[in-house]
Amino acid sequence: QLIHTLNYGDAISGEALTIKRLLSEQGIKNEIYGLQAHELLKGEMRPWSELSAQIAVEQGDTVVILHYSIGSPLNDLYRNLSGVKRILVYHNLTPAHWFANYNHRVCNDLKLGLEELPGLLACSERLVADSEFNKRELQQLGYEHAHVLPLVLDEQKWSIPENPGITRILSNTGGPNWLHVGRVAPNKCIEDIIKAFYFYCHKIQKKSRLWLVGHDIDTEIYSFELRRIVWYYHFKQNVNFMRSIANMKLKSFYSHCDLYVCMSEHEGFCVPLIEAMYFGLPVIAYSSSAIDQTVGEAGVLVENKQPHLIAELADLVVGDQGLRKDMVQRGNAQAQQFGLEPFREKLQLLWQ
Repeated sequence: QLIHTLNYGDAISGEALTIKRLLSEQGIKNEIYGLQAHELLKGEMRPWSELSAQIAVEQGDTVVILHYSIGSPLNDLYRNLSGVKRILVYHNLTPAHWFANYNHRVCNDLKLGLEELPGLLACSERLVADSEFNKRELQQLGYEHAHVLPLVLDEQKWSIPENPGITRILSNTGGPNWLHVGRVAPNKCIEDIIKAFYFYCHKIQKKSRLWLVGHDIDTEIYSFELRRIVWYYHFKQNVNFMRSIANMKLKSFYSHCDLYVCMSEHEGFCVPLIEAMYFGLPVIAYSSSAIDQTVGEAGVLVENKQPHLIAELADLVVGDQGLRKDMVQRGNAQAQQFGLEPFREKLQLLWQ
């Protein structure tokens, strides 16, 4: 597998690691190659420069899977490979305009990724999209026969204890806890969550807390803007920026918060929505991109971001026990559709 960056907690990286484990369980020799890896994952990845030499000495059929989401030197490597079966997994390209005011390098990489995509699709023996939304984008480019392999909810990842310190903090905040998990990126419109939470905190539940979990690497300017909003409205003590955290801590957040809120305007899938529902966390999400398909009928999808309306809706979801119970049941059923066994079955179809 080829992946630009193997990151801790990243959905694409999680899928690559799950594929690696499943193939190894079947006795299939496989490796992940990339440009860089998180400190905790360096043992899971080999330098991308070693791939060509490794292919040259392998005996038997070789399959190379490119996880595609940005312009990268891996694209040239993938395009120029010979004697292998190439599979491109399309994870979507975030429109570059979202990063134009925050990081020109990322913006240019996304533009390059869009330019390189048609050539990479043409040289691939099989195309895979991780959502129906992403499949439609490939169809718009003239590729009708992409397979859909949804991102996976790997239950084994969560067979760990919670972090007792985080659990204790969440249990003693004195009010409801809102949660959002994911990279601090402008397309995720986290400012809309903060504005809605402002109304909720000041007008409905003064002891409530908002937890924003995710790294801001390459988006530091956007992250600063978010913190400035919190400072301007004088509720810093109620909003917590957590950056990336270990799975034990994240499990505590999923298990002990009261509501998951997503106001993103562009997602190719959005795994945290599935994880939240898996842990019994009701979801309110903005209806955009692939979010409708990921949430299905399990959460509340909104088309209006007016902060006071989101705040009132949050109060209803948190306080109405009958509604909450129904959302938890629907969410758990929706999450199971993306579990490890369905993923394993769909993965097998790639080799046929």
